[in-house]
Amino acid sequence: ALGVIAFAMECQQKGFLINKKYNLKWGDKKSIIDLIKKIAYRDGIGDILAEGTLKASRKIHPDTFKFAMQVKGVEIPEQEGRTNRGLALGHATSNRGADHLYGLETIDQTHNEAAAKKYFPGSSPEIFDVFSQKYKPEMLKFTEEYSAISDALGICKFSTLENYVLGPDDIAKGINAFDSLFNLEEKDLLEIGERIVNLERMYNYRHGFDRKDDLLPDRFLKEPATVYKEVDGMLTDQVWKDNLLVNLEEMLDG
Repeated sequence: ALGVIAFAMECQQKGFLINKKYNLKWGDKKSIIDLIKKIAYRDGIGDILAEGTLKASRKIHPDTFKFAMQVKGVEIPEQEGRTNRGLALGHATSNRGADHLYGLETIDQTHNEAAAKKYFPGSSPEIFDVFSQKYKPEMLKFTEEYSAISDALGICKFSTLENYVLGPDDIAKGINAFDSLFNLEEKDLLEIGERIVNLERMYNYRHGFDRKDDLLPDRFLKEPATVYKEVDGMLTDQVWKDNLLVNLEEMLDG
């Protein structure tokens, strides 16, 4: 819902969704809570926003499409793709829309030396540069396939793609131990994952999706991200002025 609310706020700031009944000013907590309720009950503007940003932009005005931060109709989560090439590629190519859990490429983000050495020998240290495109396509292909296996078997990704406590080889051994009919190796398991990903893409294609939909919104491709400077290791007051941080001290107030 937060992606939809941010979309609605920008629409109003840019001259769309002008209505005296609701004020969608950035940082207005009451408006946010009220809008969540409207979306849940499909009340008023909530009826349109409940459809998601892509469909809502079509109903509100064609010019609002550029405010819809979505891929394949699914809102982009809180991660900032402009500061992480692998994550951005994952958001763009995910078969179920912008979802970091689909591919869940974390080797670079968590600086997992052991996983990098095992699955991408010779890639260190370049693979850990989140601003570089090097190794990111190969890494994402691997993680999408492994993620498909993790999903298919119902294995929590905190033990697989988050920290690689379990690798594809471990899962293959577990399946083999479960039933003597199987004699799987790591490469066999990843091939099965690849087939799952390809089958999903075939299904999407049948419903009108193709390569043009594997793309981030223009904002991520043409607008630079705001970089906040640090002074003596601390962020400046600008982050507070822009309402980007939560003052946890307020939670202690009676």
